[in-house]
Amino acid sequence: MPKTTIGELTRTICSEYCVHLVPDSSRAWNGPQIISNLDEQCNVVVTATDASLEVIQRAVDLNADILICHHGLTWTNGNISLPNSGDLESPRTQLAIENNLTIIGLHLPMDAHPTLGNNAVLSDKIGAEASGNWFTTKGHPSPLSELFVEQRDYSNWPAIVEIEDGRKSMNIGIISKLESCTRSELTSRLQESIQSEQTSGEEVRCFPEDRNLESSLVDVVAICTGAAGGAIVDAMEFGADVLISGEGPAHAAILAHESGVGLLLGGHHATETVGPRALADWLNAESDLRNWGLKVSFISAPIGL
Repeated sequence: MPKTTIGELTRTICSEYCVHLVPDSSRAWNGPQIISNLDEQCNVVVTATDASLEVIQRAVDLNADILICHHGLTWTNGNISLPNSGDLESPRTQLAIENNLTIIGLHLPMDAHPTLGNNAVLSDKIGAEASGNWFTTKGHPSPLSELFVEQRDYSNWPAIVEIEDGRKSMNIGIISKLESCTRSELTSRLQESIQSEQTSGEEVRCFPEDRNLESSLVDVVAICTGAAGGAIVDAMEFGADVLISGEGPAHAAILAHESGVGLLLGGHHATETVGPRALADWLNAESDLRNWGLKVSFISAPIGL
């Protein structure tokens, strides 16, 4: 029966998510962050939103060979804490290494993927039809990421543009269209899509709260999960009636009130669970197709933000 190795599956994942081309923050380090024996057979894979100590321990408890996270190990300082270094996050690294757990980070690649990304999946879940991209991000592809890819056709991905300062830019958000959907109905659809990943008391926040706009129709929605709630002006330029994100700064609520553009905030973490879930489903389907015999699951670990 055909199987796959940790190294082969790492290349498959990095290639599927275009990690060698997508520009990102220097703190992202897309691709492998901890590597175990690449030649060993891969049997168990888990996906998650954050590479927290809790998630890593649960991956170890499941005998996982690979953990794939949207937010990897490098977000605090842009590097990985060494085991026994005394850093707050060093127990994560130590636990993964002691248990031969490969950890792969997919930050903006998991946002921008045209079908499996957080934004694309959330668009589908609210019943919208994607029509374009928005929300420009700037940066560089992660160092060494090209070592773990096989060239593919990325023509359906958002365009990557080189800018004057040497960085590259990419529009990672999605502009989608809706039919006969009110703001109230859209809020309910978003809530239903992510409520399993919200902690007790969490709910989708809707701004402005005092304009009696619940019954107004939404034709165009700008989606960018995570922390894009402050991009009201950009969303307006794309003709959006509503902006969906996870969280935003205080002034975003004021801009929503003054502009009339609806702002729906579902929580940074909760809105970015849909991509890792979609990846787990995709890997299970690929495993069945290729007879890999993998066990793939998503680890739910809500954080309340």
